[in-house]
Amino acid sequence: MSLIYGPDQVKAWDAYTIEHSPISSLDLMERAAIACCKKLIGSYAFESISLVCGKGNNGGDGLAIARILSERNYKVTVFICDYTPNSSADFAANLERLPTTVERIHLNEGDVINFESDLLVDCIFGAGLDRPIENYIAAIVANMNQSGIPIVSIDLPSGLYLGSNTENDLVNVIKAASTFSFQIPKLPFFFAEYAPFVGHFSVLNIGLSTEFKGPSLATYIDRTEIQLKPISDFSFKGTKGYLTVIAGSGHMIGAALLCCQAAFKTGCGYVGLISNKAALVPLATSLPEAIWIGENPTQVPNKTTAIAIGPGLGKSDLAKQRFKLALQFDGPLVIDADALNLLAEDPELINQLPKGSILTPHLGELKRLIGNTNRPEQLLEKQRAFSIKHGIYIVQKGAYSKLTTPSGNLYINSSGNVGMATAGMGDALTGIIGSFLAQGYSPQEAAINGVYFHGLAGDHAALRKGQIGLLTSDVIQALPAVLNGL
Repeated sequence: MSLIYGPDQVKAWDAYTIEHSPISSLDLMERAAIACCKKLIGSYAFESISLVCGKGNNGGDGLAIARILSERNYKVTVFICDYTPNSSADFAANLERLPTTVERIHLNEGDVINFESDLLVDCIFGAGLDRPIENYIAAIVANMNQSGIPIVSIDLPSGLYLGSNTENDLVNVIKAASTFSFQIPKLPFFFAEYAPFVGHFSVLNIGLSTEFKGPSLATYIDRTEIQLKPISDFSFKGTKGYLTVIAGSGHMIGAALLCCQAAFKTGCGYVGLISNKAALVPLATSLPEAIWIGENPTQVPNKTTAIAIGPGLGKSDLAKQRFKLALQFDGPLVIDADALNLLAEDPELINQLPKGSILTPHLGELKRLIGNTNRPEQLLEKQRAFSIKHGIYIVQKGAYSKLTTPSGNLYINSSGNVGMATAGMGDALTGIIGSFLAQGYSPQEAAINGVYFHGLAGDHAALRKGQIGLLTSDVIQALPAVLNGL
């Protein structure tokens, strides 16, 4: 897992690396520029390139990139935004190093700009920006956006803030095709509202110190620290957990089946289903390993070690009775879909949720539950506050699913792809998380493992079958492969 930092900590990380490693700030900039050049050459076919530079360290990165590319016989043009007579020391040093063969154009107010290269690189402002772009720099940004030339932003699109963009008007922001981020992804990359500016992002390792520790905004979930419990040679179905699934009604029996199947594929020993009798035949034919518990039992089976409730549940009186049955269970719960809608309609039920429950809403369900906001950061803060207040875990499903915990921590998932935007994916996730809970993982472990392996199975399935036309059943079938490290 990687920590995601805000602007102050990113600056402190650079300083810490320079102080504790045998490297100068100028050499660290050179390392970053080399990484950018490799990524540019590997990602784009171009002969000519224009770099639009501010006069801070982001502009210094651009000048170093320009020098390295010119030495490799690319036609390079550097545009320098003269918004101030001053510049950073590293910018000035790289300006001195720039070969005379590189064309330099200084941009001032009123200048007519004509970009004619194959590729544009945005190096105007970086992580330190904390106010909207205005005046003639705004005109430069507009000209770049309207040029029709692909734009690559270095570290962060100019005009976008590294931390919260709640107070950013977003009027004058570079619309990049790609963003090359140094060392870690940045928080704005994970919100759909900022995707038109970020484009596709890549993270470039520039060798910042691994010893640096500072207060972070979030933790980025990746494979490096995901741990599965070892399975004893003497394990049997009774030691691998019993997940009771309360799901499916009417024409939504399929949601229950997907949930149950995902639970089994994630390693659960038993999966029992509370659902309508209409589930009996499809359950017997498509998933004979599962147990049909009944339509409206007075209690869940004694063997139950976790409950997953909600997929296709409906909002009938019977559905409400089943929900109350789940709330009586003295064990971990994962709550999804219609069960979340029942919570939103009856806030008193929220106070009855056992501490440590896991809620898995998509964006619409989340807004019904906690209310809407103008910007995604505000919604995420409301989600965090809701988790803390009620002592629960909330997974905001979608691209880069976001998990908030009762202690106020934020985790952002790295796995998954757009092919997973199809019916039933959330039902599978509920089964996966429920399976981890039933197997004895803590709620936090179950939620983190659940979103990560769900997305990883989606990535594995997409490699085999492609993103277009990917089915939830394809993802479920890929679960054993990713869980077994295959």
